[in-house]
Amino acid sequence: MPQNHTQKQKWISDAAYFNALNREFKPDMEIKDWIEAEHQYHELIKKRVKSGLVRII
Repeated sequence: MPQNHTQKQKWISDAAYFNALNREFKPDMEIKDWIEAEHQYHELIKKRVKSGLVRII
């Protein structure tokens, strides 16, 4: 899982792209794709922290 800001942004960007791809790149959905990707990222982080896979410093 990405640890720094650049890796986080890359992960979210890639996820937003795949969200758009799944939606067949319908117009005017870019912001929704990005917000959904951010939500997916945060949910994944929460699961990893909850399971003890991420060390919190």
